[in-house]
Amino acid sequence: LVSFGYFIHSANSYYMFCVLLGFVTGYWVLFITTASEQFGTNIRATVTTTVPNFVRGAVIPMTGLFMLLKSNYGILNGVLCTGVLVYGLAIVSLYGMEESFHKDLDYIE
Repeated sequence: LVSFGYFIHSANSYYMFCVLLGFVTGYWVLFITTASEQFGTNIRATVTTTVPNFVRGAVIPMTGLFMLLKSNYGILNGVLCTGVLVYGLAIVSLYGMEESFHKDLDYIE
């Protein structure tokens, strides 16, 4: 709907929209690739198809948290608190993740 004229009023804004769309798509590909590299070759396909479902499922508790915070602190503070918590958990998770560069991926699981 964005490309049908709601936010795009010039060629430059359309190009910026395309750049943003490409960035988000590339991030998603890297996310799925990184998730699949954490497991052995025998369950890699299962992980690759399951991780997006976990991401979609995470929207439910995030929405519940936002609704709770919105009723107590307002919309902007609720969004801010939810975003800080979610991004904080993501950074902690990235920090604890193993590097898989020279790792033998022939697991027996």
